[in-house]
Amino acid sequence: MKIRIGGASAVLAVLLAAASTMPAHADDHSKPAHSYQAVDAQGAQAPHGFLTKGDYAHFSHTVRNTVNAHGWWKKIDGPATHAKITIWLQVKTSHGWKTLDKGVKTVPPGGGSNKRAVANWKCTNLIAKNHFRTVVDADIVGYPDSPEKLVTKTQTLYCGI
Repeated sequence: MKIRIGGASAVLAVLLAAASTMPAHADDHSKPAHSYQAVDAQGAQAPHGFLTKGDYAHFSHTVRNTVNAHGWWKKIDGPATHAKITIWLQVKTSHGWKTLDKGVKTVPPGGGSNKRAVANWKCTNLIAKNHFRTVVDADIVGYPDSPEKLVTKTQTLYCGI
């Protein structure tokens, strides 16, 4: 059995040489879009961060004919342990976005079934086509944060309002 490594070695050498001539990219150390400031014992402010997360409006897997969505937060760093999550389930009308339901829950970071807020809407029928989205706000307990909210991509679902 012959093993041919000469050609493979040449190709690998060319790839390594090409890769070494490309500029290196620095890590992005910018502050996340949703962040809070913590004050340490000396009174100095140190930036800490979190991400506001949410899923698209979708049909519930547990409650028939119901559209729902969930909101949660993910801690990047810092001392925060809980956030008040508010989620709005909205439908598009001729006058703009109308809120169908609002869910609020104070949760630790994560996103599992017990670590998220939920908003839902029972469909009047499954024939009418509507456009849904969710808006999620994460307010870190004990820390000020920006007024920014996560707005999810619009989903078209057959769910009567």
